[in-house]
Amino acid sequence: MASAAVLLSFGVALTRFLGQGAAPAHEVLWTWLPNMALGEGGAAGNPIAANLAVGFYLDQLSALMTLIITGVGFLIHVYSLSYMGHDRQFTRFFAFLNFFVAMMLVLVLADSYPLMFVGWEGVGVASFLLIGFWFSGRASEGSSRDVREASGREGIANSNAARKAFLMNRIGDLGFMLGMFLLFKLYGTLSIPELAERVEGFPAAQAGIELACLFLLVGAVGKSGQLPLTTWLPDAMAGPTPVSALIHAATMVTAGVYLVARSHFLYDLAPNASLWVAWVGGLTALYGALSALNQHDIKKILAYSTVSQLGYMFMAVGLHAYSAGVFHLLTHAFFKALLFLAAGAVIHALHEEQDVRAMGGLRKFMPFTHLVSAAGVLAIAGIPIWSGFFSKDAILAAAYTQSPALYVVGLGVALLTAFYMGRWYFLVWRGEYRGHVHHIHDADTLMKVPLGILAAFATLAGFLNIPSFLGGGHAFDTYLGRAIPLHPHEIAASTEWLLTLLAVLAGVGGLAWAWAEHRRGVLGTGPLGEASTRGLYLDTAYDTLLAVPGRAIAGALDVADRGVDGALSGVARNVAAPGGLFALWQSGFVRAYAVSMLLGTALIIGYWAIRTIGMGGQ
Repeated sequence: MASAAVLLSFGVALTRFLGQGAAPAHEVLWTWLPNMALGEGGAAGNPIAANLAVGFYLDQLSALMTLIITGVGFLIHVYSLSYMGHDRQFTRFFAFLNFFVAMMLVLVLADSYPLMFVGWEGVGVASFLLIGFWFSGRASEGSSRDVREASGREGIANSNAARKAFLMNRIGDLGFMLGMFLLFKLYGTLSIPELAERVEGFPAAQAGIELACLFLLVGAVGKSGQLPLTTWLPDAMAGPTPVSALIHAATMVTAGVYLVARSHFLYDLAPNASLWVAWVGGLTALYGALSALNQHDIKKILAYSTVSQLGYMFMAVGLHAYSAGVFHLLTHAFFKALLFLAAGAVIHALHEEQDVRAMGGLRKFMPFTHLVSAAGVLAIAGIPIWSGFFSKDAILAAAYTQSPALYVVGLGVALLTAFYMGRWYFLVWRGEYRGHVHHIHDADTLMKVPLGILAAFATLAGFLNIPSFLGGGHAFDTYLGRAIPLHPHEIAASTEWLLTLLAVLAGVGGLAWAWAEHRRGVLGTGPLGEASTRGLYLDTAYDTLLAVPGRAIAGALDVADRGVDGALSGVARNVAAPGGLFALWQSGFVRAYAVSMLLGTALIIGYWAIRTIGMGGQ
C-alpha cells in the first residue's frame, strides 16, 4: 500500500508535468488569521497583515522536483520490499518512508516560506526516525550474547547519528526562521509569488536583502550538509541503505539547493550573498572529495561524495547558473540513488559487511549489480556520454565565466571525484575476493528492476540538456527558464570545446589514477591517509573547540547549581525542623490525642496546685 501510494503520487506528478502550461498553477487551500494588521512593511511601506495562506504552487521547478521525489522515491520503495522484507519493523519502516516523501512534497509545492518550513521540519523529523531506525540494533532475542552486544553498539551508533543530524539541522533552521522574519519585516508577506512581485516592484535596501539571503543560506547549509554544518551528512548513512539513497539522492539534502533556486529573485539582487553561496559550495565540494579519498565503508565513500556533489550544486546556484545547478540535482538523484542501492545489494549479499577492504572480485558473483554500478561510477566521474558529464560540464562552464578561482576548484574536484569513485569500483568489483562470506548471490528481481531503471536514467538523462556547441538545443534550460530566468554566459565555441576537453581529461585521469593504484595494490590506503579517513578532523575540531569547553562550562554551572540548591535546601531544612516537632503531635492516632489531653490536664492541675501553695505561704 505504501509503495502504491507513492506510485499514485508519481502518476499525478507526471500527468501535471505533461499537461503543464506556461503559467504556474496556484491553489490556496485556506488563509490563517486573515487581515490581522501588524503595522507597516519596512522600506517598502507595505501594510503587514497576518494573511498566511496555506496553498500549493506548481511551476516548472516544483513540477520537476515532484517527479524526482516520487519517481526515485517509488523505485526506492520497490527496492525496500526486498531489502527490508525480513525486518521485524517492516511496517514501521514504510510508514516513516511515506512520511518522508510526503513532507518533501509539501516542501517543494509550498507557495509560502512558512508552509515550506513545515515540510522542512517534517523531513528533519523523518530523517531522525529513519537514520535511527535500528536504534536497538538488528539482533533478534535468540541471538548469541556477542551478537546482541555488537547489535547494541550498532544501535547506539545509529541513535547518535540520528541525534547529530537532528541537532545540527536546528542550527540551519534558526537561519531559515531569521530570514523569514526579516523578509516579512521588509515586504509584509511571505507568499513566494507575492514576494517576487514586491521585490521586483520595490527592492528594499541592499543590506536588508543581503542579510535575508545570508540567513536563508544558513538554513540551506544546514539542510544540505554544507560547510561548516556538514559533519552530520556522512553519518546519516547509518540507517538502512534505502534510507541513505532517499536522503542522499532524492529528498532531504536537495532541499537547500531548492531553497536557493526558489529564492532566485532575492539572490539576483544580493551579489555578495550569492558569492557566499558559491564559495560555500566550492569549498564543501573540495572538502567532501578530500574526505572521500581514504574511506573504507562502502556507504561512507558515497556519503562524502554526496557532500561534494551538493557543493557543485551550491556553486552553480551561487553563480546564478540555476539551471545548471538544478540539472545536476536531477542527474545526481539518478546516479547517487543507483550507487547507494547497488551498495545495499552488496551489503545484503555479504551479510552486512561494509568494509571495501573485505570485498573485491564481486563482479564474478554479482554481474548485474556490477554492470549498473559501473554506469553509476562513469556518470559521477563525468565521462561522456553519461549524465554527470553534461551537468558537471555546465557548472564548470558557468564557473569559468564568472570566477576562475572557483573553476579551478571545480576542475580539481572533478579529478578527485573520478579517483575516489574509481577506487570504490576497483576495491569492490575488481581483483580477488578478500572476504570470508561464502555463497555470494546477486540481487533478486525486486532489487534489479529499480537498479536497471536508475542505471538507464543515469546513462541517458544528460541528453535532456545537450549544449549548443555539441549540436543540442539546451532543452532542459528552455523548460526551466519558464520558472527561473536564465543568466546566459557567452563563451566562444572553441573555448567551450577546450573546457569540455579539460573536464573529460579530469574524469578519465582520475579513473586512470585509481586503476594505476589498483595495479600497484595500494588502493586500500588512499591519499591523505588518516586525515581523509577522519574527515579532515572536522569532527575532532568541533569537539575540541565547542564540545570540550561546553562540557567544562556545563560542569562549572552544575557545581554552582548544586551549591545554590544545597544552600536553599539547608535553609528549608532549618525552617522545617521546629515545625517537625509540632507535627509529632498530629500523628492521626486517637490514643496519641488522649495521652496529649491527659498530659495537658496534668500540666494545668500542676500549675494551679503550685500557684495555690505559693499564695498560701505568703
